[in-house]
Amino acid sequence: MSRAAPLTIPLAVGLGWGCTLLAPYPGGEDPGEVLAQGAGTIAGGDEQEPLVDPAIDSSIAVTRNVTTVVAHPGSAFPVDLNFDAPGMNVVGGGISFPGSDEVQWTFIEGLEGETTGTITFGYVVDQDICGRVPDLCHEIRTEQFAVARNTAGDVDGDGKPDGDFVVSRPVEVTVVLQCASCESPSCMDVLPEGECQACPQPMACDDYFGLCLDPTANPDVTAEDAAFFDTIFGPGGALWTTPSGCVAGEQACQGALAEGDSCRLGGGGAG
Repeated sequence: MSRAAPLTIPLAVGLGWGCTLLAPYPGGEDPGEVLAQGAGTIAGGDEQEPLVDPAIDSSIAVTRNVTTVVAHPGSAFPVDLNFDAPGMNVVGGGISFPGSDEVQWTFIEGLEGETTGTITFGYVVDQDICGRVPDLCHEIRTEQFAVARNTAGDVDGDGKPDGDFVVSRPVEVTVVLQCASCESPSCMDVLPEGECQACPQPMACDDYFGLCLDPTANPDVTAEDAAFFDTIFGPGGALWTTPSGCVAGEQACQGALAEGDSCRLGGGGAG
């Protein structure tokens, strides 16, 4: 199948504007406290009421698959954990923010009954959070957990029955809330070079990848096709490092999707 990958290059160089842009807003609240107060929602699984000071099931072990993630207003950052549960009682995953005794969590189908597995979900940061906190990049040390069904009653051994759900010992993952531009000294201090973005990858570009470049749906796609797209339009693509690139990239992906099966941004073929 012929591909028009070169058409991507003028888009990446000549275009350049889009997605949800970051702009500095005044605000004096602590970002960890704002998130602890519910300035976000869980995406993935079935979100539940928060657990308040839940008991710890020390038989469950969790490891983190990422140590630092970037959070953009209005977008989700990933929670990605592996678990080992001899009691096969893990049912979901959770996250807690500094200063809070609540674990915000989600029930994930398919985990219960497994001794090992992966917990993945997204935490969507409120679109307006930067209006409540200083216009900086903020490091927030979150605690992340496996959430399990209480099958023992008194899980923590304090002589009192615990709730229906308990948690593993937490792992710490740093979330960098980006409420300033990549040129801000605060962002340069906490984000390694090349990891700061003016916006996350727009959903339209993720949708385009699934339509035209996902090898499971498009077996004729080559590694070169996918790599070229990823370099420009992927989650860490070059376009997302500037506000102008954000607009250009989102518009390009939206335009390509609107054209149906052309797959003009490089490789692949719908259907």
